[in-house]
Amino acid sequence: MGFDPFARGLHPVGVRTLSYRDEPTGRTLPFELWYPASAVHAGQDLAENTRDRFTIIPGTPPRVQLAVRDAAPAAGTHPVFLYFHGGYGDRRECTHLCTHLASHGYVVAAQSFAGDSILDTLPGPDGKAAVVTKTPIDESAKKRPQQASSFLDRLLATELPAGLGLDGGAVGTGGFSMGGFTALAINSIDRRIRAVFAMCPMFGEHSLLPQVRRLQRLLRVDDWERPVPTLVLSGALDPMVNVQDMRSLYARMAEPKRLVLLERAGHLHWADGAAAAHEQYRLGYLSGKFPDPEIDAIALGTAMRPYAELYTEEQAGSVARALGLAQLEAWLKGNEQAASFLDRDLGRALAGLKVRTEIAAD
Repeated sequence: MGFDPFARGLHPVGVRTLSYRDEPTGRTLPFELWYPASAVHAGQDLAENTRDRFTIIPGTPPRVQLAVRDAAPAAGTHPVFLYFHGGYGDRRECTHLCTHLASHGYVVAAQSFAGDSILDTLPGPDGKAAVVTKTPIDESAKKRPQQASSFLDRLLATELPAGLGLDGGAVGTGGFSMGGFTALAINSIDRRIRAVFAMCPMFGEHSLLPQVRRLQRLLRVDDWERPVPTLVLSGALDPMVNVQDMRSLYARMAEPKRLVLLERAGHLHWADGAAAAHEQYRLGYLSGKFPDPEIDAIALGTAMRPYAELYTEEQAGSVARALGLAQLEAWLKGNEQAASFLDRDLGRALAGLKVRTEIAAD
């Protein structure tokens, strides 16, 4: 295989936490930036004692990512990938994908969405109610496209580490769950996006979550006013984003488009620590103590099969990393080998991971 999207790229990866002003809300929020690092950092992003450690929720164990904190960048201008986190998620929820893309020469930026991040689910200072109590997911979904577009404005105007340049004419978007929804929805208001990699985007009328069913009316794919190459990846056993709805969404999209459905994958398969997160949510739903009365938690927990019955984190992660990279290489860099991989080699390559898929393409 001349083009191998499964392999890590030639660049070591750096990561920095910066901040931006969210214009719709006036809040100053953090964003994460992954980028190709200078060759002096070779191997440091993979080594146990030099790779980055970070904490998402105060007081919880630190996480590890394959990147060097505040590494010197590799000089040059690079294509941009905007990663959008899931509903009540975190900008660092999918570092396995973000660092993989950066190792192949992309600058990856992930904003924190105001009112819709994991920290917004926690009680505020002095016992104040969590921000999300005032920000229903429906309202967040309405705001997200404009928030994402404004963030891109800010990102392209940000003074980055010396030597690190952004190619504003080569911008891709992606994310999972509500992030996948955002990666699609931004195209209705922003014409700068050149490629999309959306994982289990929230959409459809068959979801076990009433919130997802309501979001269907907020997502349009018929008003983008220009072709936007789009690849949608989802799990066939996802009870939150129904496989039938993904086929319906694919049918509505304009070409060029591609749909990949992974047979034994659920909703959380694409994030870091997928197995632990899946079981935490599944057992929480089945506990009978889930606090949202709008959700039939028992039915949802029952539909989420035990993780041991599903594909492993490495299998699902490899699929996501390879598809995301191939999509961007083909459409942002014009890499003919990447296009050929998607058109001709994809099914055989995924079968090599011992996973079964349903693939549809124009």
